[in-house]
Amino acid sequence: MTRLSGKVALVTGSTQGLGEGIAQRFAQEGAMVIVNGRSRERGEKVAQALRELGAQAIFLQADLSQKHQAQALVRQAATHFGRLDILVNNAQVVPPLAHACSDDNDGLLDVALRSGLYASLWTAQAALPWFIQAGAGRVINFASVNGAYGSRYGLAYNATKEAIRGLTRTLANEWGQHNVTVNAVLPSGWSAAYQAFYGDDTQKLEAVARQTPMRRHGRALEDIGSAVLGLASEASRFITGQSLFIDGGQNLLGLPQLHTLETLAKKVTP
Repeated sequence: MTRLSGKVALVTGSTQGLGEGIAQRFAQEGAMVIVNGRSRERGEKVAQALRELGAQAIFLQADLSQKHQAQALVRQAATHFGRLDILVNNAQVVPPLAHACSDDNDGLLDVALRSGLYASLWTAQAALPWFIQAGAGRVINFASVNGAYGSRYGLAYNATKEAIRGLTRTLANEWGQHNVTVNAVLPSGWSAAYQAFYGDDTQKLEAVARQTPMRRHGRALEDIGSAVLGLASEASRFITGQSLFIDGGQNLLGLPQLHTLETLAKKVTP
């Protein structure tokens, strides 16, 4: 299949989890893929796996919470292949949970905003000239079901993800004239980060699956990767400024609250 044949795609945070699944899906459809993350060992392994699929793929290391690194990443990626067509802003540092009244939120917000909101802006800004040169472009930003429903104790993460949706709509409004679409996805899928969040609590994992209309957890490659592929392809060239839930229908019922740490709430006194 070659829906992305001849296209160059940069997928940030693609050394594992959902980002890796998206990179694999793009490679299956003929894209040239730039894998990005902070771990060189994992990144080189993913890039090699994509090459074994027959794709052209490289790994570029960068900490996107640093503006100069975010901009340099885009420049290096586009220069290597001579163009850039697709930018997937998946990378995000997930800060620890904290009550909304906690003073820790100052620092947590700084970490979340720089690695999520600012990074998405910086990479998109750097990509725009390459999109204009190519005659079109696709930006897919990552928001969150948690942000949309304000999951407890996740203020820094939730606020960042909702800000990314505002960024998405603004860029879509301004950049449509350049034939650039900008959309956001709100995914819920199995990943290393997902597993780490729940730990070994299989009862909570099973309970979340039961509360999902599809009665299962999302799969990085088949579910999340395929949906993002749709937004990156020509089939979605007239869709922009939208937020797409890729969550098996979780949003229909409101976010399951089982993942929050109730012990944290008990420690807080009014």
